[in-house]
Amino acid sequence: MIIKLFFRHRKNLLTFFILGLLAVFLWPNYVNYQKTENYIKNFQIAKYERQGTDFYNPKYSPLRLGKPLEKIDITYDYDFERLFKVEQQLKGVNRKKALKYIFLEVTKKAKTNTEKHIALLKFLRRSSVHNAYLQPTYPDRQPVFDPLVLLELGEMRCGHGARLAVDLFKAGGYKARLVQAGNHVLAEVFYEQQYHYFDTDIFTDGETVIKDGIIPSFAQLSHTPYSIDSVAAYQELLFKSWVDQDKVKDEIEQMPYRYIYPSYFYFYQKAYEGTLPYYYKKTANAKQEQDKLYGWNYYKSVLDKKRILQESQPIYYAPTEIIFKNIEIFQDNVTLEWEPSKDFDNDLLGYKIYISKNKREWSYNEWRSDKKVEKYWSNKSGWNPDMYKYLEQEPHHEINLITTSNTKVELSLPKQNTYYVSVMPYDAHGESVGKKVYPMSNEIKLEL
Repeated sequence: MIIKLFFRHRKNLLTFFILGLLAVFLWPNYVNYQKTENYIKNFQIAKYERQGTDFYNPKYSPLRLGKPLEKIDITYDYDFERLFKVEQQLKGVNRKKALKYIFLEVTKKAKTNTEKHIALLKFLRRSSVHNAYLQPTYPDRQPVFDPLVLLELGEMRCGHGARLAVDLFKAGGYKARLVQAGNHVLAEVFYEQQYHYFDTDIFTDGETVIKDGIIPSFAQLSHTPYSIDSVAAYQELLFKSWVDQDKVKDEIEQMPYRYIYPSYFYFYQKAYEGTLPYYYKKTANAKQEQDKLYGWNYYKSVLDKKRILQESQPIYYAPTEIIFKNIEIFQDNVTLEWEPSKDFDNDLLGYKIYISKNKREWSYNEWRSDKKVEKYWSNKSGWNPDMYKYLEQEPHHEINLITTSNTKVELSLPKQNTYYVSVMPYDAHGESVGKKVYPMSNEIKLEL
């Protein structure tokens, strides 16, 4: 009887067997398809741009590791628990499809290749915090290069951001490669018959050199190496609130490299420290990109023979932000006094005092001057991510813009008004290349 039933229903059983096999093999693909679609559906540019400009969020604090700062290995320590949680969230998401969607979404309003370049540059700069203490790394000391994981973590140094840029451009149909500079890595993207440099790390909010409407290649830029110094270089605002405030002044002395003009890292032989001026072209195929390094262990090194490196030029430093030591108001007269800006190459020219009835729209997260004059700080609530787009703009100065070589000025201002004042040092090298914005003081509020 059982045998008869088997032969009578064998076609049905065979069908069920085949369907079962198909389900076993296709179900994971369906699950991954759904995960990818959900990722794309929920992707929001604003979310990533906000997390990358939320400098003071405790989730980025190196103290979250439970170690004092001096005990943190800035190369290999990381928040592994958070890393593994993010990896699990993104498991099964199709990287290529997601990256292509991100590229198209970020650049959808751009009409030209240059506009796409700048839109993606702005997005990546706003979406990542350069954490001087921590970088995404696995416990086995391998770096994290998975592009979606990096975006979700929101913490990247130059090598992470440059690789993410290459992967996004390639997903968008462009050729792209890495550029090895002096203790620094950036990217280049190819369009309109040439490469164009692309730095996600050093500069603020998509700032880049443009000559005659064209973003040059890295080799072309090396022929006018100091043009890069005109661009607003990113100042690490975020870490001072995580150390003892009494150490702020000492920190400037201990970290003069924070004020080196970018041309040093780009085009000085000394900065390369024996590293050759290579390009790196990723060679991984689709299968090789399935590993956790997203194929970045497969690449070809190409020596850049057109890049010009400076061998004997002096190193140029931007002047440091000034520190107020005294502020006095007597009727309609205001006296401002500050400590001299430190300028490690000694070409300081003077100071610009910006006076306005309008705030400059951004603030440091801490008072950086003498405690006795902290009451004049214009924004005691400190930094918030909405300030980022104003970070490297000149302050308002419709009332006055005063230039002086002194460290003390007396202002005569009409009474019954509120004024906002910023002091910004400037130097000979910056002025020679057309730099507009230098590290500046806390903004002060004067109520007369």
